[in-house]
Amino acid sequence: MAKRLQQGLHGICAISITPFLEDGTFDAEGYRKNLNYMIENGVDSTNSVIVVGGSTGECGAMSLDERNSVLDVALEFSDRLNVVAGCNSTNLDEAITLARYAQDHGAIGAMALAPYYYPPKDRRSIIGFIKKLASSVDIGILIYNNVEVMGLDMPVDIIDELADIENVVGFKECTPSFYKMGRSADIAGTRLSVVNGHGEFLEPMAALLGTSGFISSMANFAPKQSAAIWAARSRGDFATAKEIRDQLRPYMDLAVRFSGEGGEYKVISLLKHVTDLVGSVGGFPRIPCPTLTDEEKTEIRKTIAKCGLI
Repeated sequence: MAKRLQQGLHGICAISITPFLEDGTFDAEGYRKNLNYMIENGVDSTNSVIVVGGSTGECGAMSLDERNSVLDVALEFSDRLNVVAGCNSTNLDEAITLARYAQDHGAIGAMALAPYYYPPKDRRSIIGFIKKLASSVDIGILIYNNVEVMGLDMPVDIIDELADIENVVGFKECTPSFYKMGRSADIAGTRLSVVNGHGEFLEPMAALLGTSGFISSMANFAPKQSAAIWAARSRGDFATAKEIRDQLRPYMDLAVRFSGEGGEYKVISLLKHVTDLVGSVGGFPRIPCPTLTDEEKTEIRKTIAKCGLI
């Protein structure tokens, strides 16, 4: 069963947002529209997996029941989407509970961070956490190296050890070091799928490092472009892949600026607003994601128009 996730990571790893209504409740119908939008525009089970309730899905702002409710909606599309459950938690029992729910209800895998409330510096803490999680389910585990959240760029010797754990079949590499991403692929890439965690920002250059695929938050609002980048990358047409990626550069420039101003929370607010603008459903963000100003929304609209998306 774990191999299904490993194979699916040779493609787009779409990172799904979670739309909320203005009162903060989960917008299930809006989420169905969001998922349909991605499927109808080329991001589906033939070329991707979709991670539900991860960091970009605002998992930290939801209860366990809410996270499972979001997963339930995504699994309605399991005939057209390979669904991976975001199981990030610094509480091991909670991560296991989420992963078991995902397995029992039809997800093909679980994505998880190592502990992050007090970021562990001792390899035994990281390895022990992941081993216990992986041994608790039969579905594949995608390890998430998120430096911003963990306060640690997972060293390659730990990645090497993680790659030997049964059921650990993927590694989402969000290192700030482009060189280290390549070393992760060199060291562990024959045993698990090492995914470019910076998405289209580093494509198709990350393909040359040996990564199996790339994550994509942009698939929420630009699924055609994400699918086209993957198709070009897959056939070794890196020039075309970069040309398509460069069309999205105005958005990427704005996302980098927003990240510098307000961190990842502000980027999530940006991502959700852009998803609304293209005719899908981004919905409202939850605190601590900020509410965008009218001036920011005007700038975002102009930026997306430059990308040819509206």
